Amino acid sequence: MKRIKPLNPTLDRDQQILNRLANIEHKVDSFEQTTAFALRADFEKHTAEVQKIFKRSRRRAQIYLAADGTLGVEEIAEHLRMKRQNVGPELRFLADEGLLELVDSSDGRDIWAKKPLDRTLRITKYLCAQFQLRADGRGRRRTSSTKRALGK
Repeated sequence: MKRIKPLNPTLDRDQQILNRLANIEHKVDSFEQTTAFALRADFEKHTAEVQKIFKRSRRRAQIYLAADGTLGVEEIAEHLRMKRQNVGPELRFLADEGLLELVDSSDGRDIWAKKPLDRTLRITKYLCAQFQLRADGRGRRRTSSTKRALGK
């Protein structure tokens, strides 16, 4: 059994707590990096699962992208010019699939955010390319060259 070194008695109680928290944070970061490495080893398998979750649903992709950890359901709906009743069920579905999490629920607002898995599997990048969206969930603006190519 590993023996724990006694804490430095000259450090005050608050500093000891901060040191312990820093140690825990380091271990969590290390665990996340190990998990990310393992997930990338089966990248194709996990990408196929992501494709199954989003299928051809541009709306689901937009809602996922808009869930940035700062917006509530109403704000996501407004941001994307969607109805709230279309946004809430998609957020819950994406949470059930393990892609989003509820990070805050105060003042009657549920704040949703992407899980670290997004960065590991590059889900945002994939959805932006697949559905021609910006990282905030809105459609890409057409440039003048795109308009010319479309004959507009």
